[in-house]
Amino acid sequence: MDEPPAQVLYIQELEMADNRTTQEYAMQRAREKRAQDYFDMFKENEGYKPKVYTDTKGKRTIGIGFNLEDGGNRRFLKKIGIDVNELFAGRELNDEEIRTLYNHSLTQAFGDAKKFDPQFNKRPEPVKKAIVDMAFNLGLTKLNKFERMNAALGQNDYKTAADEMVDSKWYKDVKTRGPRTVSLMASAAR
Repeated sequence: MDEPPAQVLYIQELEMADNRTTQEYAMQRAREKRAQDYFDMFKENEGYKPKVYTDTKGKRTIGIGFNLEDGGNRRFLKKIGIDVNELFAGRELNDEEIRTLYNHSLTQAFGDAKKFDPQFNKRPEPVKKAIVDMAFNLGLTKLNKFERMNAALGQNDYKTAADEMVDSKWYKDVKTRGPRTVSLMASAAR
């Protein structure tokens, strides 16, 4: 009888060590891949900058699109012990701090996406990514202005939702991000 590949033996050893099944490991790996996909998307769309910069709307920002002008974000910085004035004076964030701010922003974006689209959890993954990307970029107040896009989502009409994204000031403002995000939405229509 053939021996299982080393990877299978390793997984079996891990299962015995902590009583997790192969399926649980697979689910964990899938979650980790999904998290990395989102991180890579936002790193591309927002940039990754350890020092304060001014974004396209004139707002002081740091890390991966973390808006330092936002009151909620400033409260979060204070809560985790980062002095915004030190950042304005030139202090750089380390990778762990950037990840912490990113995770805070991502959690907010997921919450806003779910408020915008009550059927969010049932959507195909590319559609979720498109909505979360817009929520991350715009916030809920501005995202809620995409009424026709939301109506198309309500009909599971992803082509029309993508068309509504293109037919917006947001699309023109975000340059290369727009086509990438629209492509995610449109991919669910195929």
